[in-house]
Amino acid sequence: MKHEQRLADLRRYFKASNKRYSIEREHLLEIIADMDGQFSIVDLFRKARSKGFIHAASTLYRNIFAFIDAGFINEIKLCGGKTVFESNLKEDNNFLLCVGCGKLVKVKSVSLDNIQKKLCKEYDFEPLNYIYQIKGYCSECKEKL
Repeated sequence: MKHEQRLADLRRYFKASNKRYSIEREHLLEIIADMDGQFSIVDLFRKARSKGFIHAASTLYRNIFAFIDAGFINEIKLCGGKTVFESNLKEDNNFLLCVGCGKLVKVKSVSLDNIQKKLCKEYDFEPLNYIYQIKGYCSECKEKL
């Protein structure tokens, strides 16, 4: 997705949800687009702060859930109450999560993409993002059971 399209989507989301659009939010979107793999909110804050985009962690904490709701970030709940995030701007996010060791395996599945598209078409629904996560045991943990 191109930067201009992301900005248009961000503006549309904030307008539709009656929230104020700001340059700080635009900068956060730029940082989110640059993030690779899973990251913590602290990682996101450090990167945004290093670029001079935000100065207070409260700015990020006030906005993180808006970016999740808008479909720019996926929130991934891991075992033990830990949460990580992943930018949804590069590819779909489908995971296998081992509840034994906490290993997170990213999978690419055309079938899941097709199901998502079919459901959205059937219900005339415009998707922002989706996340599909299967919890279970990896081969190493399964042997220990």
